[in-house]
Amino acid sequence: MCLTAVLTLVYILFMRQRASTTHLTVLCSVPTPRIDSITVRGYRSRFHYYLCRRDSGEMEVYMESLRQGVIEAVHNGVLAIDAEGKVVLCNKAAERVFNISAAEVLGGPILDFFPESRTYRVLQTGQPEFDCPYACNGLNLQVDFLPITSHENILGAAAIVKDVTELEAVAGRLGSVQELAATLEAVVENSYEGIVVIDDQERVVLINQFFLELMGYTSEDVVGRHIHEVSPESQLPQTLKTGVAQFGEPWHVGGRDFLIMRVPIKRDGKIIGALGKTLFKNMEIAKMFARKVVRLEEDLAFYKEELSKIHSSQFSFADISGENEHMLAAKALALRAARTTSTILLLGESGTGKEVFAHAIHQASLRRRGPFVRINCASLPESLLESELFGYAEGAFTGARKGGKPGKFELADKGTIFLDEIGDMSLGMQAKLLRVIQEREVDRIGGTHPIKVDVRVISATNRDLHRMVMEHKFRLDLYYRLNVVTLELPPLRERVEDLEGIISTLLERLNRRLGTFIEGVTQETLDIFRGYAWPGNIRELENVLERAMIISDEPHISPEHLAPPLRSGGGEESGGRGGEETSLPESFSLSSLEEALKAAEKEILSQALRRSRGNKLQAAKALGIHRSALYKKLARHNLLPPHENLNPAVAVLKRPEAGETNRDETEHDGRG
Repeated sequence: MCLTAVLTLVYILFMRQRASTTHLTVLCSVPTPRIDSITVRGYRSRFHYYLCRRDSGEMEVYMESLRQGVIEAVHNGVLAIDAEGKVVLCNKAAERVFNISAAEVLGGPILDFFPESRTYRVLQTGQPEFDCPYACNGLNLQVDFLPITSHENILGAAAIVKDVTELEAVAGRLGSVQELAATLEAVVENSYEGIVVIDDQERVVLINQFFLELMGYTSEDVVGRHIHEVSPESQLPQTLKTGVAQFGEPWHVGGRDFLIMRVPIKRDGKIIGALGKTLFKNMEIAKMFARKVVRLEEDLAFYKEELSKIHSSQFSFADISGENEHMLAAKALALRAARTTSTILLLGESGTGKEVFAHAIHQASLRRRGPFVRINCASLPESLLESELFGYAEGAFTGARKGGKPGKFELADKGTIFLDEIGDMSLGMQAKLLRVIQEREVDRIGGTHPIKVDVRVISATNRDLHRMVMEHKFRLDLYYRLNVVTLELPPLRERVEDLEGIISTLLERLNRRLGTFIEGVTQETLDIFRGYAWPGNIRELENVLERAMIISDEPHISPEHLAPPLRSGGGEESGGRGGEETSLPESFSLSSLEEALKAAEKEILSQALRRSRGNKLQAAKALGIHRSALYKKLARHNLLPPHENLNPAVAVLKRPEAGETNRDETEHDGRG
């Protein structure tokens, strides 16, 4: 407790009671030195102050000056009361910590301002209380409550307040620093790696026990010495000079080999030291780590190769053989178009090689290193086609994958997307596709923001899109977007001169896939092929050759290896099962190939329905097409009952499960 504060308190209480003696007793916790004319004697925690008798007026002036000049400058807050519990002193520090005004509290009972005042309790008990914690106005305080006595009479009490808020904050930061230091020490002293640090004078300032044990030193032997005195071959001084980090450098120390890293230590852009650290505890661990990295790199290369097979082009223009003038013109135009980013429309009958052309165009384009993504627009129902093309966000519908799924357009970013059978796309999907092509962005199903894509579009169809536009079955604006560059591929029956070369290419490919060794076809077989119309084009030719290669035990395919209808010069191979032929009624009058194909398709659909007894699902499986595609074809040929023909999409949802037979379908089968 400050002596001047105590003296002031004593004086105030003394003057109020007009005591006739100057012998006062004050509790204090620290012995006070002899000061001027005041004699101080200490008895443990109790001191007697003997004030020399002076003129009372002089004493009052002296003490008033002391109170005004000293007590107000005391850093600790002082709040004192007299024997009646009234406030007789409140300095500026007390005003600040208690957020009160001295003018308001002086002369008033302390209980009016502090109802649970411990100062008043000390006045009653006469027992001091030290280092009492107290919180006020966001401050952390420590308070000493002291009685003021004279001849064992209690004259009053005082509260000496110390603001320890900042001190506790400093102590907290110090504790955090000490905890961090302990953590760093544990990191440095781990038993799995060696660490050494030098300063800008190349002296060792830190080294852990790992290195010390290897070198046979103690910390006292090494710290402060030049690094070359400890390790003559150390390259840390070079790192200090050049500022260039080194990783995976070999280092021999203590009869053992290590891989070490050396890095400069910088502060404010200036090199102030260098750090050397082993990367592994021993070379065995390093070798094991290297083997794992090599295995991971091999796995990564494998997965990259597999992914590239899925989303990459598989054919080039070198795979397209033939000397037919129409085919040569199509190849030349395709090569020119491949150098641009324009959309391309491939037209031609089924099996003429439209997808092979799409692969070749991508392979010859500047996007060859990007993905090549293909999708058959006729193989999926509209709702599924939308999610496949544009993707969906998480929670878009029941069963949606967590995190959502990117669509084909997103997967084809910076590459090419091939939309096969574009003519079978519904008008609603055509509108969405048009927006993607125009705006170069897609909206996932259930998504909240568009996703930018950079995709080249190649589309293909075996239908007459111009006629579909006239019949309002295909959007005119989408047709113009797709029909920038048009390639029309000739059917195989118009390329008889290319037949021998195509057969040779297909045999080579099939031999690799089937593991066979067929060298070619006989001249008689080739003559049969040349006289055949090939309505299925190259795809049908490949199927015929594959069947013959499986049957044949000879190096060349002979007519006996062919299917009977083809061998006898009839139509194409039966599309049914059990060797049944698909023939057209003699009453059909065919004025064009297109009408013949339509009639053949209708007859095949009718036969499929009869065999499945009207079950659409079984008929679709037998034909190898999706049920929605079957409904479209049935509606096109007016083979659906009236109530289904009104809305084929709704009829798909109402079909019975596999194995069940709908009564209406059975009736339809009977009618037709």
